Amino acid sequence: MDISKKLTSSKTSAKVECKYPVLPNGQNFVVSFGSQQSLHGNWQVVDNVEAPFYLCSRVFENGILSKRRSADHRRKFFEAEIYLALQKES
Repeated sequence: MDISKKLTSSKTSAKVECKYPVLPNGQNFVVSFGSQQSLHGNWQVVDNVEAPFYLCSRVFENGILSKRRSADHRRKFFEAEIYLALQKES
């Protein structure tokens, strides 16, 4: 995976995007750890452009993806948190 920074003319770094995100859109995982009850539940990766931070949306019990934009239904998870959740599932 090649992550490179682009420098603008004023020597400041621009937005860095991951060319090859590791987790695909649509990856489901279950968070069942931590002290925040609002994080517990089923989640799905919605956007992986800013990898290793993945925008995730809550999945309801009937399998439908939540369309709400509140913090309880949309979160950015770090890649390591998602892998930890995937390891606890198996």
